[in-house]
Amino acid sequence: MNRLKLLILSSAFLTLSGCGTLQDMYDAYFMAGYDNNEYALVNQIRTESELNINKCTDDLLARTVFVDLYDKSVELKNFSQYVPDNEDAFKLASGLVELSKQGKDAYDKGDKVSPTFCKLKLKSINRASEKAQEVIGKKPR
Repeated sequence: MNRLKLLILSSAFLTLSGCGTLQDMYDAYFMAGYDNNEYALVNQIRTESELNINKCTDDLLARTVFVDLYDKSVELKNFSQYVPDNEDAFKLASGLVELSKQGKDAYDKGDKVSPTFCKLKLKSINRASEKAQEVIGKKPR
């Protein structure tokens, strides 16, 4: 009789949980939950990189953009670092730090930075932040 109850309970759990596979159930249970602050930070990074792609001809403005993107990405990385079961978001945030640091460092050298480099780097940051946004947005609420 206990096996029958266990079978019925597990069947009900699988059908009512909305999860299609055991992997989905595992991920939902062991993944860090959705966090508004984490999502907001990555959204700010994505938006700023998107809005400034066509402003790369102004060196001073571009330098300011990269410094701001670097600061926000470090904040995101630090925010997500010690959240339990949040390794995926931490890795993505660390990648954003590296991309924005490369842009910031290019302007810190004092040499003339080409608008093409600026645009390509901002597009890379935009794509990486969009991927991070997708991952964070899919977390269980």
